[in-house]
Amino acid sequence: MDPKFRILLASETYPPDVNGAAVFVERLATMLSKNGHEILVVAPSPTYEDMLETPAPHLKVQRVKSVPLKPIHPYFRITWKGGLTPKIRKVITDFKPDLMHIHNHFLLGRTCLKIAKQKGIPVIGTNHFMPDNLLEYFPKVSRGTVSNYMWKDLIKTYNQLDYVTAPTKVALNMIKELGLDLPSKVISNGIDLEEFKKSYTKKDKPTFLFVGRLEQDKNIDLILKALDANRDIIHTQTIIVGMGKDEIALQKLAQELNLGDTVTFTGHVTDDELTQLYNRADVYIGSGSAELQGLAVMQAMAHGLPILAANAVALPELVENGLNGYLFELDYLDLAAKMKLILKDLSKLKTMGKNSLKIIKGHSKEHTLKSFVALYASLISK
Repeated sequence: MDPKFRILLASETYPPDVNGAAVFVERLATMLSKNGHEILVVAPSPTYEDMLETPAPHLKVQRVKSVPLKPIHPYFRITWKGGLTPKIRKVITDFKPDLMHIHNHFLLGRTCLKIAKQKGIPVIGTNHFMPDNLLEYFPKVSRGTVSNYMWKDLIKTYNQLDYVTAPTKVALNMIKELGLDLPSKVISNGIDLEEFKKSYTKKDKPTFLFVGRLEQDKNIDLILKALDANRDIIHTQTIIVGMGKDEIALQKLAQELNLGDTVTFTGHVTDDELTQLYNRADVYIGSGSAELQGLAVMQAMAHGLPILAANAVALPELVENGLNGYLFELDYLDLAAKMKLILKDLSKLKTMGKNSLKIIKGHSKEHTLKSFVALYASLISK
């Protein structure tokens, strides 16, 4: 019988936050608890109050008082510093974890790390962070300085850990080049392949799909401009799913480009509605320029979709030109050319979609769970 561990997961972002890191931490906590491990997640409260949640057997979520990060970020919250250290010390003392796994280098992660070191508890960290996801909220003149500070702060914190993981080779090499100097490995964030099964929906036109935050680093304006460049060549429908700071500006741009009924902005959708939209799509567009892995791209691949992906950061690890889609440079004319190319022979879309499924099978949630449990066991046994 496999040993069962007591694992504390600390993350500065957790549902109801909607982002890749929050989704991953919740899924990891759920998978570990379903396999009999005792899991405590420590995360910011969505209010100013502490609270303890028990969403499932073997799984508890300790919410700690937090404050909004406005005006720097529209919805992100950070833990309140006042009284945090004694509070976290009591949580750790009461839970008695065999190991801690932190997912951010901010105040909550640093506090957990400090107390773990004092108590001799092994700590690993996974990096989900890129300054580019936050830089648009700072004045342009300060972004270089802010980015450098954020990276240095991350490396300083993570170099105190016992082990570091990152979801892709690019993500890991990035922090190594910046000065990470301790044992590390790549472990994919993983995806539930059973949750995303393609069910084809008949439609009149080829359909492109984008899912994600409507913010600067997602480059949705490139999609709209590429559609405009192709308006007399290909006739398509495009669905843009998500909310964000740039939503109104993007809707205005679509109107200015006279894209009319060919582009639909859905706003927030439920999980069931999202599944239906994946089923309606023929091609997924991953236009983000700061993806350390790309959750929505992985979901689209699990749905059997061919991918048009930005040739940036980690997305090239998921997409191979001509096999399951095409990479495009961060230029709307190149994206327009790749849109035409992928729709040139519609019979190839199904083959590319099947290749997406083959590639994504190497990122199953079961493989991710097995990899983390093995890593936990090796550190706990030392």
